[in-house]
Amino acid sequence: MSDLQADSSSELRRLERAEAVLAARRRALTVVLEDAHDPHNVSAVLRTCDALGIQDVHLVAENEPDSILNPKVTIGADRWLTIHRHRGTGDAITAIRSAGYRIHVSHVAPSATSLPDLPSSGRAAYVFGNERSGVTDAWVRAADATFLIPTVGFSGSLNLSVAVALTLYDRLLGRPHAQLPPGDLSPEEHDVLRAQWYAALAGSRADRQQTYAALAASHAVSPGSLFAADRRQRASHRAS
Repeated sequence: MSDLQADSSSELRRLERAEAVLAARRRALTVVLEDAHDPHNVSAVLRTCDALGIQDVHLVAENEPDSILNPKVTIGADRWLTIHRHRGTGDAITAIRSAGYRIHVSHVAPSATSLPDLPSSGRAAYVFGNERSGVTDAWVRAADATFLIPTVGFSGSLNLSVAVALTLYDRLLGRPHAQLPPGDLSPEEHDVLRAQWYAALAGSRADRQQTYAALAASHAVSPGSLFAADRRQRASHRAS
């Protein structure tokens, strides 16, 4: 790291943080949103996926225009995700099946399985529909399982972004003493994302681009801390 510039300490922390996030990234679980039209909801889902280590999100436009994002909600989370956009549910189902995912569809129906009772192992895509009308019938027909999140209130339903967050939390942490699982990306997948992320972190500075590209190619940076509390603590120390 000797070739970093005078602000090498902050740059090193930035790259160490990227390596820690990369090591925790997962593709065994993916999220699919069909016809989600509220930019706040879509953006909040992306932010949750990034926070919980989910790398891939599929945005499907069947009866609605392409989903748009609200940068005030994503706070840049979309830069670190692999976002797949599909024009049509049929194409999305084909792509997800080809990637080896089981399809678990959020669908309020008497036959749906309560989320805590749905097996959480294996490679699975969790599908959520439009805020008003839910998923289209094609997803229900393609589903390996349909599920619902149990509720006991008068409303009987949850906001889309909240439903996704609760589903991911249940899948990853919904067991006693559970911790977020380690990442499952291959070395080749790490290399692809590392190059993309380092380029994004380098920004428009030519000297930093060159240095970061060399570091990405050499795998010279070790993972740092994953905990946001550490960053808050550093900020507090700097302020004092």
